[in-house]
Amino acid sequence: MDKIILDTAGFLAGIENAFPRVYTTAEVISEVKDSSSLMNLNMAISSGKVIVFKPKESSVKEALSYASKVKDYSLSKTDISILALALELKPCVVFTDDFSLQNVLKIAEIDYRSVKVNRKINEIREFYYKCESCGKTYSKYIEKCNICGSRVIKTRRNNH
Repeated sequence: MDKIILDTAGFLAGIENAFPRVYTTAEVISEVKDSSSLMNLNMAISSGKVIVFKPKESSVKEALSYASKVKDYSLSKTDISILALALELKPCVVFTDDFSLQNVLKIAEIDYRSVKVNRKINEIREFYYKCESCGKTYSKYIEKCNICGSRVIKTRRNNH
């Protein structure tokens, strides 16, 4: 059986109990805040059912490289940690409802499953960043447009 990796949604849904062993990162653990999920998570960690890994720096760099292939600079540190862990533990299955993370997992040829929304992406998506006022486009994310000062938003390119 492939190794099972859970992002935050997996622990919030309580699916760690559906598998003999699951893997995650400290960044995911820090996002679990509600008392019920936190109690279940702490019990699973203390019983050895949940293994918390810190991905190697080389895996984090590789993860960032995959994200840059689709110009998705919106992935959180937690998302990058999960992708890096998955790169280290291949073959594996990542449980996530995060479509941006699913997109990069698809590029990296890492299997993934939905947790609650029962939907996953079907095609690789590439992004660019666009000022919502003047329309100026950017290849990397910036908070404010350097032409007019308005907010810059992530925008999906046409499908491959």
